[in-house]
Amino acid sequence: MMDDDDDFFTNLDSGNDHFQNRLRNAPHDDDDVPMPAALPLFEEDEGETPLQQLIRHWMNERHAPDVLPFAEDVLSGLLDHIRRQSETVQLLRSDPSSSEEEHFRTMLAQTEVERVKFVVRSYLRTRLFKIEKFARYIMTNPEVQQRLSENEVDHARR
Repeated sequence: MMDDDDDFFTNLDSGNDHFQNRLRNAPHDDDDVPMPAALPLFEEDEGETPLQQLIRHWMNERHAPDVLPFAEDVLSGLLDHIRRQSETVQLLRSDPSSSEEEHFRTMLAQTEVERVKFVVRSYLRTRLFKIEKFARYIMTNPEVQQRLSENEVDHARR
């Protein structure tokens, strides 16, 4: 069996070297699709809703190797909106005279609130994971500390 393998490689090396010559003489930039040096982050779109902005920040944070600047304005606005929406949902749920259609709309609104809460929690969890992993580096680098919220800097100190 060993002889068959040796013959195969010997024949391959001494046989048709057309492929080997093409390989040796191929230009170095013969890729079909050029590869970027780094994957681009999702870029800001002017017509984005606050939820779309948060999702963009969340995806960027998940794919970036370091901690990105905290999206405080987007997050605080969305949290206020979630609070108001949750209060409205609770009022509608407690109304015994609501119709089946209103109850269905209330459930849709509650589902949307839960979806937004999921994105918020995942965004914050991702940031906290990075902060805990690189706490020493963060505390020795003021430039990185500027990207964090006050609560995140306090968390990194612990």
